[in-house]
Amino acid sequence: MKEPRYGNWISSKLVAASLAAAFALLIGARLAVGHSRLLVGVLLAATLIAMAAAMYLLRCRTALSYEGGGVQGRVLDSVLDALDGAGWDGRGRLLDIGCGSGAMSVRAAKRYPRALVTGLDSWGGGWEYSQRQCEENARSEGVAGRIAFRRGDAAKLPFLDGTFDAAVSNFVFHEVRAQRDKRALILEALRTVKPGGVFAFQDVFFSRRIYGDADALIEALRPHVQEIHLADTRRPDYAPAFLNTPLVLGRMGLIWGRK
Repeated sequence: MKEPRYGNWISSKLVAASLAAAFALLIGARLAVGHSRLLVGVLLAATLIAMAAAMYLLRCRTALSYEGGGVQGRVLDSVLDALDGAGWDGRGRLLDIGCGSGAMSVRAAKRYPRALVTGLDSWGGGWEYSQRQCEENARSEGVAGRIAFRRGDAAKLPFLDGTFDAAVSNFVFHEVRAQRDKRALILEALRTVKPGGVFAFQDVFFSRRIYGDADALIEALRPHVQEIHLADTRRPDYAPAFLNTPLVLGRMGLIWGRK
């Protein structure tokens, strides 16, 4: 049986692009020798910056990796821990919005053996994930019989109101271009949860550019649910300090509760 392939939040394409940029700048500096000392200096400085960025991305990729530092798995566990904190008994139907490679869906199916899990994603070209990859991962982990994956848009979920007993999402909402109003996007996710069901959504909720004031966001959502909490999950104790930047975990927050 194949080993599961969950990928990495820092894509290999991004690391390769940074290295390619550094190499191109270095070639440019070499060609500029004898023409402009200022230009050579600027290009060499840019080369060092690009190389430093590539090395940082590579270091982050290793720390995040399921096979390396394992931080990605710990982040996903924190979302599922919030469902436990909200009092879910693990029975019924769970929706994973933006399932990517299926990592959260599989993790949920393994943690909650009495749950039926639906993973939804658009699997856009910018990511190294696919529906087939999700299905292969579920088979590799022995939970394919309790997980269904389908293509869809988080801005307009293809489910009736109150379909699910629980819903989760991790680092997805800020990527959804079809809905700029992120409060409306969260409400769309909540729409699919039945009254009394639970939810746990992790994203860059401390990015004021995307979400505005985090406390104001919670107050706007409060009338639509029975219980809601905002956990500041920045600087988690399981992650090395160099991951606590805006590029990776530095704006992370977790909204959880009961509808």
